[in-house]
Amino acid sequence: MNLKISTSYMFDRATESMTTAQGRLSHTQAQLAASKQVLSPSDAPDQAAAIDRLRQEIDHQNGHAATLQTALQRYTAEETGLGSAVQVVTRIRELATQAGNDSLSGDDRKAVAVELKALRDQLVTVGNTRDDSGNYLFSGTRVTTPAFAVDVNGKVVYQGDQTQTRVPAGVERTVLYTRSGTDIYSRVVRTDDQGNKTSVGFFDALDDLIASAQGNDGNGIRRSMGETDQMLANLTLAQAQCGSDQQVVQSQSDVIAQTNLRLKSTLSSIEDLDYTEAVARMNKEMTALQAAMASFGKVAGMSLFDHLN
Repeated sequence: MNLKISTSYMFDRATESMTTAQGRLSHTQAQLAASKQVLSPSDAPDQAAAIDRLRQEIDHQNGHAATLQTALQRYTAEETGLGSAVQVVTRIRELATQAGNDSLSGDDRKAVAVELKALRDQLVTVGNTRDDSGNYLFSGTRVTTPAFAVDVNGKVVYQGDQTQTRVPAGVERTVLYTRSGTDIYSRVVRTDDQGNKTSVGFFDALDDLIASAQGNDGNGIRRSMGETDQMLANLTLAQAQCGSDQQVVQSQSDVIAQTNLRLKSTLSSIEDLDYTEAVARMNKEMTALQAAMASFGKVAGMSLFDHLN
């Protein structure tokens, strides 16, 4: 009886040893195939939790980076549009100065008015600039509606809204994401002969300048000269704001890229497999398995008759 129990016990131990060695080898081979240290949370709960947290943070950072990249593309388009508007208004300012010269005849001023009208229409086109996604840049949040249109009376009307949206660009810092057309084509302050001041729309002021040039109204033209100075100053300010926002977003994008690099490096140190160590371990486990199999073979070949002999 004792001999039977001893033989059964040895058989079980040999089987257990071989199974354990086989399991360890299979696990190491699976690690090598996946190039990962942790194959399932049960392998190393603390490491698995850390890996999950790092992956979530990397996903969060990637989402933020994608938002900022979209903003940068929008700012680039805005910068181009505002630059074009500044050039056009600069030319309008030159023409207003030219038309304000009393030596010009009525016909000369009418010729200037023709170019001024073309430049006004060009500003409408610039105001309806779109981004890479086809959204209108200066319609506020009404991105599918052209910012400006010309009504049946030839008057330029704004069709967007005044809503501004912002995107996060750092700790407790946001930058403007959508701009309204009235922010770039700002109203001007008009002063009459009595010193009274009134607010006049951007395109209304331009239309008055065109009408003064067509009607050979020197006083109206000279009044408009000061208004074009305001237009140019407001556009330059909008251009500077766009450039500033672009710089802030680019800086934050760089910070996120560096943060992601650090997070991925930390994740790699926890998650990625050390091939040299794993291969050396696999060789040891193969040797252990071979030894366990040899031991099992010896135990399996034992019998009562072998013992009696």
